[in-house]
Amino acid sequence: MKKLMLCTLSALVLAGCANDGSVYRSDVYGTSQVNQAQEVKVVQIISVMPARVAVGNSSNRTEGMQVGAILGALAGAAVGAAVSDSSDAVVAGTIAGGALGGLGGRAASGRAQNLVDGVQITFRDGDRIYNSAQVGRVCEYRVGDAVMVSPAPNETRIQPNNPYGCGK
Repeated sequence: MKKLMLCTLSALVLAGCANDGSVYRSDVYGTSQVNQAQEVKVVQIISVMPARVAVGNSSNRTEGMQVGAILGALAGAAVGAAVSDSSDAVVAGTIAGGALGGLGGRAASGRAQNLVDGVQITFRDGDRIYNSAQVGRVCEYRVGDAVMVSPAPNETRIQPNNPYGCGK
């Protein structure tokens, strides 16, 4: 019984990892973007300011709820069997454990949205000035030239231009 509870808690902790937003960084590409020609421009960064970016956490919450429900059902069945020899107790324990485990798994998986570190980059492209918010850290960027990749219309991916600015 102690092993089962320990496994349940361990799984809930592992399922509770929040979305850190790293998949939204400008230097992360999906498989459909690899080996594809994308328009590139050199832009002039005028200003870099800190920002917070809200990233969805629904997939982690769903996974946490599913893992919690399964482990809760197993734990509930074990408790029901330990309390009574009746199959009704096992069924009731399974149902109650699954429901409580699902709620606990969802709660352990964090908020619906997480705030992650981002940057507001103000840049000049020709005669026009734009602003782009991206996931990243201020120390990864500096005023000056930077490469902007545009894999889709109205999408800006300004690449970090200060590779050693954050230290090791």
